Amino acid sequence: MLLLKRANELLAENKLREAEFMYKSVLKQSPNNGPALFGLGRICMRLEQYDNAIYYLKRACEHLPKMLEPLFALADAFLAVGSPVDAKTVLEYTLSVAKHNAQAHYQLGQFYLDYGFIEQAKNVFKAGLDCPHSTVTAFMLYELVQMSSAKELPAYLAILEKLENEFEAPRLKTVVHYALAKCHEQLGNFNAAQDNYALANDTQLLMSEFRTVDMLPFFESIKLHCGKAFFDKPSDRVKTTFTPVFIVGLPRTGSTLLEQMLVQHSNVGTLGENTVISDKIVPYLSKRNNAEFPACLDQLSNSMLDHCRILYVDEIKRHRVPEEVVINKLPANFQNLGLIHKLFPEARIIHLTRNLNATAWSVYSNHFAESEPYFCSLSEFALYAQAQSDLMSHFNQFMKRDIFTLSYEQLIAEPEKTIKQCLSFLYQKYEPECLEFHKSKKPVHTLSKAQVRKPISTQPLEKWQRYEAFIEKMIAQPQSDQTTPANL
Repeated sequence: MLLLKRANELLAENKLREAEFMYKSVLKQSPNNGPALFGLGRICMRLEQYDNAIYYLKRACEHLPKMLEPLFALADAFLAVGSPVDAKTVLEYTLSVAKHNAQAHYQLGQFYLDYGFIEQAKNVFKAGLDCPHSTVTAFMLYELVQMSSAKELPAYLAILEKLENEFEAPRLKTVVHYALAKCHEQLGNFNAAQDNYALANDTQLLMSEFRTVDMLPFFESIKLHCGKAFFDKPSDRVKTTFTPVFIVGLPRTGSTLLEQMLVQHSNVGTLGENTVISDKIVPYLSKRNNAEFPACLDQLSNSMLDHCRILYVDEIKRHRVPEEVVINKLPANFQNLGLIHKLFPEARIIHLTRNLNATAWSVYSNHFAESEPYFCSLSEFALYAQAQSDLMSHFNQFMKRDIFTLSYEQLIAEPEKTIKQCLSFLYQKYEPECLEFHKSKKPVHTLSKAQVRKPISTQPLEKWQRYEAFIEKMIAQPQSDQTTPANL
């Protein structure tokens, strides 16, 4: 028991190798020790050794029959190896043995949502409300109010108003206020919706540990290190076996919609919002050059770039993307365009834009898990949007032929024409299936996962306008008047 306790402590400290040794020592004494098997499964997940994770987690589930966490982890492992059918089987089994557990309902409901089974997701979330209330109750209600009819909303509104008084944790209060806002909005109570959006955002902004103005020197340093001299230096003209595509821009500018339209094409696959550049490639370069990003880009040898390309290709292999064109739709990759150009000189960059007020409201009225200031303040978002626009203008000076800029409004107004232009930029011929995106069961993990299961609508183009006066007032508000960061 002492070995197991120490192993769990080491795992909590992210000392994976030491924890692995301890867990294996426990298994030498007791080969069927469920907690030790679960611990090894979690280590394999963190190390992205998913086949090994499945082996250990299956055994952990056998020897921990009353624990749900190993089952949830096993479902995640199956998803990581591209086996959603097995993940679905595990999650449905979990719910069958834990019908009164809200977390079991939430996990299965989220799976259904991700894969486009909207009605099944709705039914599972509704059943989950009958379970004893827990933290996930608020999250289930947040999803439910967005997929339910007006006649169902008053019942959800009553539960949310009760939870508003029950929950003390700021993160939970934030979710409740977003759900209340969505509920009031669909019921036509726009003043109440606006008030709850403001409460949600103000509460979340209190949890932010920095402000957008703190990021401006970073954006300026990117321009400095990725300037004319950087782009004039000859690049290693490596020809890849795939066409790397990066969809960049501000959040809520239509990247999920565009991605889902493009991936219906027979030659186009996706990594989703993949962070391999910031999580693996940049740390490698920082370590090799003993400098933080973007200063680590000052000295890029061919061997470094080759290693970085291998890291990216390994990510493609891990996600089992066999298509000729491979999309990475992480919007924040606009910061990495200089590095991307050096890694993949033939990369195609699609820059999405949208009306500022519409974008700002779409961000403000949706719950982002990260408490970053530009996600929960209209004036903070306006500052971030300006910084992003300035940086894109900078990169356009040097990468004009590699960047295709299109607006969300253009995509909505003329989808076929716009997709044809996009595909031509990606060296692909148009396929009509691209306009049938809403019928697809390809997984979507972003905030738009339910929205992209419907045909294109002009509603998002107009929805923000009823809040226009509020948006204009808040965008103009000086940053100094914003809520103080939590740790300042």
